[in-house]
Amino acid sequence: MAIALFIATGPNAGQQIPVGTGKMVRVGRTSRAEYAFPDDTYLSGVHFEIGYNEGGCAIRDLGSSNGTFVNGARLEQASVAVSDGDEITAGEMTFLVQVSSSEQPLAAPAAVVAAADAPIVSPERTARMFTPGFEPKALPTALTGEQKRARDILMYQNAPLFAVVDAARDQRLPQLLGMPALRSQPLFASDPAGGGAGHAPILVELGQASSLSERADVHAFLEALLRSGWGRSWGIFLTSLSSLDDLAAHFSGFLLAHRGDERTLHLRLYDPRVLRAFLPTCEPAEIAAIFGPIVSYLIESDRPDTMLALSRGADGLITTRVSLAEQPLQAGAATQ
Repeated sequence: MAIALFIATGPNAGQQIPVGTGKMVRVGRTSRAEYAFPDDTYLSGVHFEIGYNEGGCAIRDLGSSNGTFVNGARLEQASVAVSDGDEITAGEMTFLVQVSSSEQPLAAPAAVVAAADAPIVSPERTARMFTPGFEPKALPTALTGEQKRARDILMYQNAPLFAVVDAARDQRLPQLLGMPALRSQPLFASDPAGGGAGHAPILVELGQASSLSERADVHAFLEALLRSGWGRSWGIFLTSLSSLDDLAAHFSGFLLAHRGDERTLHLRLYDPRVLRAFLPTCEPAEIAAIFGPIVSYLIESDRPDTMLALSRGADGLITTRVSLAEQPLQAGAATQ
């Protein structure tokens, strides 16, 4: 069994902190913690500790000024059990607990290591990190009910899941897309002239529910994408039986259209706002070309409590509105 904390938000997003069997790991702002984040002034010098043994994984707040939260609930200074997928919030960062059945450590970028010369902040500064009257910014929260419903719908599709994400939408996306277990492929050449200024669409392979449960990085990426990007037009989801390479070739073939005057027309169909407005105007032949090997597009609608499922019918586009206000799907359920 391997345990790690995946950093989902904050300046170190995309990195992991391994938690060895029988070990206790402390996280904080100074070098008194095994993993130190000196730039996060919302962390206490030694903020929380987490450990793993045969009895399971547990976390304890170490008297921090701003608190440690598990799935939105603030911890006291007693140990609390945590399990796979639980969300820990401390300082400006959100950590996701990752559990792998493998005896090998979870694949990860280089772990954050406390530098030997990390500055030690005075106890007075640690105890009172803010000037009187200063209100810290709101801490990140767990997935909303609508986001959990979207996650469950996406995970339990009848065909493998992919996403096309615009990496230029947020500075955290390139870090998340760099996770080792994540297979992805840019859709445009690195030359800005080939892809439209300010856009960087990347195709990401997410798989199906059975593989998501075995690939902690993929599951963590999906949840981080929903938590921060759902409703903000960061990209689209789709299902297909084709390979990553074949889908990349398909998208590259119609996202860049060449005009008669040799100029390139950039079609931003990986923006859900553009896709949901453009597809209903297309003729059946155009819809067939845009879908190609794609079974369905699953995108956010103009309402936060609704997902759009777009598929191809004999006479054109089929649009299904899926409520995100219902109870989460059970394992094995699927939308058509």
